[in-house]
Amino acid sequence: MTEARTETKAKTEATTGPGARPPAGPPALLGCARATRTGVDCAGPAGWTDPPGVRAGRPAPDVFELSRDSPGDRPVYYRVGPGRVEWGEDLRAFRADGSPRPPRTGQLLALVHGTVPSPDTTLLPDVRRLAVGTVVRVDAAGVTVTRQRPELAEPGTGPAEAVGRALDGLKGEYAIAYSGGLASAFVAASALAAGHRPVLLHADFGGARGGSPAVPSPVPGLEIRHVPVDPARLFAHEPVSGREPVPPLPDTEVPRRLMERLSESCGLPVVSGGLLKDLTSARLPEAGTGYRGWRLLGCEPFHVTDTLRGLAEARELLGGNTVFPPGPYDREPAAGRPPGRPGTPGWTGATPLPGLTEEGEEALAASRRGMLALWKGHLDFLDPVSGRVVAGVEERGTGGAVLPALDPQVIAAVAALRPTKLGRIRRGVFHNHLPLERALRGRRTHGLCRAPAGHWLRRGALAHLHRERARLHAWLERDRALADLGVLDVDRVLAVLRDGRELADHAMPVLRLVWVCQWLRGTR
Repeated sequence: MTEARTETKAKTEATTGPGARPPAGPPALLGCARATRTGVDCAGPAGWTDPPGVRAGRPAPDVFELSRDSPGDRPVYYRVGPGRVEWGEDLRAFRADGSPRPPRTGQLLALVHGTVPSPDTTLLPDVRRLAVGTVVRVDAAGVTVTRQRPELAEPGTGPAEAVGRALDGLKGEYAIAYSGGLASAFVAASALAAGHRPVLLHADFGGARGGSPAVPSPVPGLEIRHVPVDPARLFAHEPVSGREPVPPLPDTEVPRRLMERLSESCGLPVVSGGLLKDLTSARLPEAGTGYRGWRLLGCEPFHVTDTLRGLAEARELLGGNTVFPPGPYDREPAAGRPPGRPGTPGWTGATPLPGLTEEGEEALAASRRGMLALWKGHLDFLDPVSGRVVAGVEERGTGGAVLPALDPQVIAAVAALRPTKLGRIRRGVFHNHLPLERALRGRRTHGLCRAPAGHWLRRGALAHLHRERARLHAWLERDRALADLGVLDVDRVLAVLRDGRELADHAMPVLRLVWVCQWLRGTR
């Protein structure tokens, strides 16, 4: 594969990836390369420039290749036909020649439950996304699609210096989205070390409604500017029109709306620390458990959960890399299972949305199994660091911001570190994201938020549903799109809306359900 690109470009338009707003105007024309008797005819999309990490061109006069060698914020799609391939960035263009076909019921339910399609699939038939490592080749023999594991760039510096160089590549003023968390503080510290003085934009969700503005931890040497943000505008489902190629989801659309608001407030591109925690993350089995695992003896959660009888079981559990907690879909009773042993694989993350019919459960289970199998194959193919970045991009998107975590030099700098340099066990506590922590030592940044990624989104979703539940209750009573398909009992979902505790457990699935129903309503 070719060398990875080192440039980081400011993103000024929303893309047509999962959950993104489709661009204004008519769909862009697709590029097309087809094999002929005399060679390969090729015409690129109108105004095409290779996105970072993507190569489209002729390595030989009678050959065309389309490939991606690093993660990026601009998705590229392609469709293979007899002796030809079409490609472009506008997903709408792939359905311009026919009426759109809605996704299958199981796919919709999987989206509602937060299962992300694998990086090489879309919800449109025969249309694929260009995933990292994919090579589409057109020559006299026709079209072949293969995978080649991309080589990482040579690391020249540490992670903090690599982020600073990525910021240097912006070639102009920029602002940093600052939440007061570890990742955004790390980006601010890297900017200071590179000699930059960007303004820090803090989204003030309280000030927009007349409350007291939140006060994040200051970064000495940089100004923090509070930007009033109305949460109702971020989480509203009404802008979903049904004209989008795929259902927009709050997981990616809400951060995009937030970054758009921050960028409007200053007129500058916004840099985000998104995905940096994913990038610099280690799992507990990689953290160095000490001689014969002695560090596990004092480490959570083993000595308090009363599920492991000894160190051997702890090591065996860590070796499996996965813990399946008992839940609604755990068919094996916990009493009949040895302590610490996983049961039948259940649902990961949040518990399933109440109200699924038997048909809905079967459709959801089949769709999730297919999606997760594709994900496993793709992540097993990539190196661990690139895999974490790809998974983070697909799960939460980029929000339309500039992400240093996508820069190939930053990825290479982290990949050069041993897992024990990313996380370790110390005094009974597992410390993760160590490169970020080390870069902030001596910067006098105290009281940083260390909540997991997406925590603010889940809290915001719960507050929005609680605030709007009377209106949403009436709306869901009238609009029974999924109920009409026989997969959901809407009355049970309405009971969740009325119960504060249940709503707290299922806030994101309920919000996704509202958005998907709004999208289905617009497609009719």
